[in-house]
Amino acid sequence: MDGKTINLLQAAIDRRQPLRRQTNALRLVNGLGDGLAGLVLEQYNRHFAAHIFQKKWFAEEKALAGFVKARFDARYMIVKDRTESVSSGPEAIYARVLIENDASDTIVRENGLKFSVDLNDAVNSGLFLDMRHNRKVVSGLAKGREVLNCFAYTCSFGVYCLSAGSSSVVNVDISRKSLSRGQLNYELNRLSYARNEFIRADANHYLKRALVKDNRFDLIVLDPPSFSRYDGKAFSVKKDLAQLIALAIKALNPDGFLFVSTNFSEVSCDNLEDMLRAAAIPRRIKTITRMGQDEDFPGSGLARESYLAALLVKL
Repeated sequence: MDGKTINLLQAAIDRRQPLRRQTNALRLVNGLGDGLAGLVLEQYNRHFAAHIFQKKWFAEEKALAGFVKARFDARYMIVKDRTESVSSGPEAIYARVLIENDASDTIVRENGLKFSVDLNDAVNSGLFLDMRHNRKVVSGLAKGREVLNCFAYTCSFGVYCLSAGSSSVVNVDISRKSLSRGQLNYELNRLSYARNEFIRADANHYLKRALVKDNRFDLIVLDPPSFSRYDGKAFSVKKDLAQLIALAIKALNPDGFLFVSTNFSEVSCDNLEDMLRAAAIPRRIKTITRMGQDEDFPGSGLARESYLAALLVKL
């Protein structure tokens, strides 16, 4: 790597130094936002993941690994080729391990909580770094409230909300594996749970069943993937999110809160707000707060690999 690239890397890392009071899991480089278009570099304790979105970075892999090894005494580093994933989907991602002095999994801390991550288990590590601030804000509303966490993934919102004193949390996800990892996160934080707090189900079907049974919640989290397939059926934010929002609003108690987000760049905060206002009729929306990615994602929205539209709504 040339001196300019090294200086940009070091400057990006230095800017994030204040975040280390909160966490040891952060995005060290956010592509164009840090002047390094096509490169994303993430830290998870002493484990690191580089995501390459432009082919020019392939020639810099070894140099980047050397920089990370020297700067952080890295125990593990993986490089993920994302150059085809935008057009072909996650299945087009290939990974190469460059540093392997430890297993691919580790434990990270975030705002006093612990989470298990595995950098070589799937496309995602198990913890979405850009949601850090949103998790904290949403969990600040959870005390004494009944929470429904849809598309729970590894249940980080559930961990936050239960730790903040929610009366109950139901985590819903279609993946048994993700829910098992969610249970591990509960155990890492010494949170007790019952089997019916982890529900393997399609979020759309679960919400419909909840309405039939007259189950209501005080706080609902909707954080779906942009696109997914299961059991021969396809889900896409563009096609299905509006209906999910409508179901979630019906399942909210009076004075309830809905957090809804998407990293699908074709859905803006304006689009989300239009969906919400249409779905809320005849109920009145009291407040809508726009949210987004955390501070280690400068230039959010400049590239598809760094995008989040999110709203926190009070009815």
